[in-house]
Amino acid sequence: MVTSTLGRTVGHGALAGAVAGGLGAAAQYWLVEPSIRAAIAIEEAGAAASEAGDHSHAAADQATGHSHAADVLVSRGEQVIFGMVTVLLVGILIGIAFALVHRFLGSRLPGRTAAGSAMALAGLGFVAFTLAPAIAVPANPPAAGDPATVDLRTLTYLGTIVCCAALTALVTGLARAKDLASESRAAAATAVGIVGTAVLIWALPDAADPVPTNVPTDLVWQFRVGSLTQIGLMWLVLGAAFAYLLPGRGPSRPSSAPADVRRPAMPGVPGQ
Repeated sequence: MVTSTLGRTVGHGALAGAVAGGLGAAAQYWLVEPSIRAAIAIEEAGAAASEAGDHSHAAADQATGHSHAADVLVSRGEQVIFGMVTVLLVGILIGIAFALVHRFLGSRLPGRTAAGSAMALAGLGFVAFTLAPAIAVPANPPAAGDPATVDLRTLTYLGTIVCCAALTALVTGLARAKDLASESRAAAATAVGIVGTAVLIWALPDAADPVPTNVPTDLVWQFRVGSLTQIGLMWLVLGAAFAYLLPGRGPSRPSSAPADVRRPAMPGVPGQ
C-alpha cells in the first residue's frame, strides 16, 4: 500500500479544499447571490417606506445634509468579493481537516479503496455538517430572520452538528465492527441510525423562523436550495479531488524487463 507523508497529506487536502472552495465561491455568486440581492432590496424598500413616514427625521436629515448612502461603508460588490474569498479560504481549511481525518481514520470508513473511503467521508460530512443542520434550522435570506431568535437558532444549529456527528460515528463504527457478522452489522447500523435520527428530531427545539409576509416564499426556497446546493457541491468536489490526489490510485508501472525472461546467452561465457 502506498502512503504519503503528513506534509503531503496536508498539501493534498489544501489543494482539494481550494478546488472545492473555488467552485463554492462561483456557486455562491450564481446560485445564492441573486436571492440575497432580492431580499436586501425588499428590506431596503421597507426601511425607506418607514422613514418616509417620519417627517421629523427627514427634516433633520435635510437640515444637516445627512445622506444615508454615505453610511454604507462597504458596497454590496465589495461584500460579494469578500464573501467569495472567505468561501475559498474556508474550503482550504476544511480540506486540510478532511485530509487529516482521512489519514488517521480512513481505515475505519466505508469503502474498499482509499478513494472510496474519501468519497464516503465527504458524504458523511455533508450529512452531518450540512444536511442535518439545514433541516433543523432552515436558512433564511436577509430580511427573513427574527433577531430575537438568533441565540436559539445558533445553539440548535451547533447542537445538531455535534449530535449528528456523534450519531454518524456510531453508525459507521457499527457498520465496520469486526466482532459482528455482516448481516448483524448492517441491521445494527440501520436500527441505530433510524432510532437516533428519530430521537434527534424529537429532542431538537423548533428554531425555524416564520417567513415575513413581505418576503415571497419562492425567494426563501430559492435561497435555501441554492445554499444547500452550493455546500453540497463543495463536499462532492472535495471528496473527488482528494481521492484523485491520493497516492497509488493508478495502476503500477510495469517493469522494463520481466524477471523471468532470461538474457540471451553470450558466446564463450559459462553459465549462460
